[in-house]
Amino acid sequence: MKELPDKTLFALVQDHDERAFAVLLERYSARVYDLVYKRTRDDDDTKDILQDIFISFWNNRDKIRIEDSIYPYLHRSAKYAVIDLAVRNQRVSAYQSLLAKQDEPFIHPAENSLIAAELRQQYEQEVARMPGTMQQIFRLSRDQHLSAREIAAQLQLSEQTVRNNITLALKKLRLSLGSDQLIVLLPLSLYISSALAAH
Repeated sequence: MKELPDKTLFALVQDHDERAFAVLLERYSARVYDLVYKRTRDDDDTKDILQDIFISFWNNRDKIRIEDSIYPYLHRSAKYAVIDLAVRNQRVSAYQSLLAKQDEPFIHPAENSLIAAELRQQYEQEVARMPGTMQQIFRLSRDQHLSAREIAAQLQLSEQTVRNNITLALKKLRLSLGSDQLIVLLPLSLYISSALAAH
């Protein structure tokens, strides 16, 4: 079985063949590990990502489409997993930075919750001050995680108008709250949009 090409092994994997999956795991685990480790420089994080990638590969085997090799799929999964890890780590760092900037040390967890609640209230107030259409678009993007195309169809606007309003909304929030607060408050996809809009 080890001599079989990826495409044949993958067809077996789609038929729930765990032996074929084990062969692919053995064939690519070291290569994907090296790819991820070059970016994380952390053995534990790399192993966690590697495990998640192959679990996802097995769980989604019926939805995945490959041509000849599964490596492009694994490479793409690794790239997005590393980006996700970096943003998660940045969120933690940003939240710790927010706490460190306060005048008084915060020891009790309830006080941390109070800070988070106050920050959320300030954030919601800023959103409520946005013009009607901008606010509606931003809330659909943030709360319902709709794409620009979906929002455009729902509100009968152009996709460019939707994207422009989201960009302007993010700029307003970044000016009033700062980037540290946004990374804690925004969904991942919107935070990435905010970071891109800043450049």
